[in-house]
Amino acid sequence: MFVLIVGGGKVGSYLTRALLAQGHEVVMVEQQERKARMLEQLIEQRVTVIGDGCDPLVLDEAGVARADVVVADTGDDEDNLVVCLIAKKKSKARCIARVNNPANKMIFESLDRENPVTVISSTEIILDVLSKSITASAST
Repeated sequence: MFVLIVGGGKVGSYLTRALLAQGHEVVMVEQQERKARMLEQLIEQRVTVIGDGCDPLVLDEAGVARADVVVADTGDDEDNLVVCLIAKKKSKARCIARVNNPANKMIFESLDRENPVTVISSTEIILDVLSKSITASAST
């Protein structure tokens, strides 16, 4: 499977390493050359395209047209939305987006009703775990 990851922070770098270890083909788009080079030194493999993941030409260079999955994992919801919009236009890839503000979740989910974007909101995940813990504590 070919996975295109936009955003080379901690999550993007970890995903890249883990997916490569599982035998997948991975390309990561990272705007900061220093981050990209550090990852490549760590894994001893060239897997990055340096540039703005919101630029359709950069995503073309990274191989968006043939991607099976596109992960929009920048720290900015607006950038992640643009990545998903471009991916939807240029490929048939499944899109997964990190959403920092849960209020933006519906925007991502409304992009494509037939092939919806999978939205990951760490805030909602943590709240859900806390709610379950509180409910479990209350019932004991």
